[in-house]
Amino acid sequence: MLGTGILAGLRLQKLNGKVLSKIAKFKKLVTTPNILTEVNSLANRLGEPERSQCFTILAQFSKNVALLDECYVKSLDAVNNDKFVKFGLTDSGILTLSKGKYLVITDDLKLANYLQGVENDVIKFNNIRSFNW
Repeated sequence: MLGTGILAGLRLQKLNGKVLSKIAKFKKLVTTPNILTEVNSLANRLGEPERSQCFTILAQFSKNVALLDECYVKSLDAVNNDKFVKFGLTDSGILTLSKGKYLVITDDLKLANYLQGVENDVIKFNNIRSFNW
């Protein structure tokens, strides 16, 4: 769906200002607490100064994107998704939330391929980087 998107566990250390500025132009950016928790966990695996830089980017991005919409997906709803065992809690939440509603931007190849297979709009983050978007 043009003009909307989910930040699906993007590894922020890979994002540069140019890509962030493009993503920020969407009319609405949707995330979940689970996605943000995964981003936090990934960032905490980085050494310094990359870890601090990642958190700085995340904080600036969140503050500068006025339309960042943090949606809560009940864990019970995610667990009841028939793909929970295959994808786990966070990705099942993404599947539940995005179905027929949101474009998903992800660096998770398994999730992206599944979404394409069920005709849910998806952009593979690595494609953005390779096309120098």
